Amino acid sequence: MRSYTNLLRPDTPFGSVTDPWRRPTKWLAAMSLLWGDAGADEPPVIMAAGLVVIPVHRARPRTVCAPLAQFGYRVVVPESIGENDQIIKVVDDALVQGRREAEVIAWHNAADDLYVLQQLPRREGAPRHAGIAAVAQACGDRAVHERSTARLVDCSHDLGPAAGHVSDTALAHGLVPMKEFTRAAQQEGAQLACEALVDERWGDCSPGILAASVLASAVSTALLGGKHAGRLVWREPLSITEFVGAVAWEVAPPLFSGVAPSVSE
Repeated sequence: MRSYTNLLRPDTPFGSVTDPWRRPTKWLAAMSLLWGDAGADEPPVIMAAGLVVIPVHRARPRTVCAPLAQFGYRVVVPESIGENDQIIKVVDDALVQGRREAEVIAWHNAADDLYVLQQLPRREGAPRHAGIAAVAQACGDRAVHERSTARLVDCSHDLGPAAGHVSDTALAHGLVPMKEFTRAAQQEGAQLACEALVDERWGDCSPGILAASVLASAVSTALLGGKHAGRLVWREPLSITEFVGAVAWEVAPPLFSGVAPSVSE
């Protein structure tokens, strides 16, 4: 499993974006997954998982823009078939912490991803995925959540269009998606990478491109979730390429050439 991150302590993402001596920060978290089909009789393959955390104000919207982009991220991608368990642990640990430490958790088509995560085979004796199970339960009625837990926003249903891709929702709300990952192109890229893993064609897996793809989705989801929750606003149109590239240029330099680093870094 390969990891890309700017977090000081990736295993505790909600305490590692700002310096520990600064005042406590409120966070909005977003999760995004990419899937691949490894063939008949094989379970779905998680081709990338991305977590993004963005600081938000307690009681008023925060204005964001690409030159001042600020977010923490952790992305993991498989380096071989059979790493679902490792990636699920990363996702589950982030959700366990996020439910208690984030103000909002945003996801696009959360119910679909969570259902598949819960159906994947587990090793005998493997622990229950408490974070995934809890968020899946909360997804059933997003208008109600337990006290002291994060609010859940499903961008595909709460903002629409319900059956669309995250790039469709982004376009409808003043965001300009990365052209490389719009609509079906994103899933096609993940599937090609999955087939390369199955065939052990390591040179065709393009982990950096996968990481950038899921990171673009996670950032878009975070911004959309923040808008729906009244926590984030921006001047339209806002380029996802510029916003992501300002913070995470090193994930896939060919995609972000010409994007200046964020002045907040």
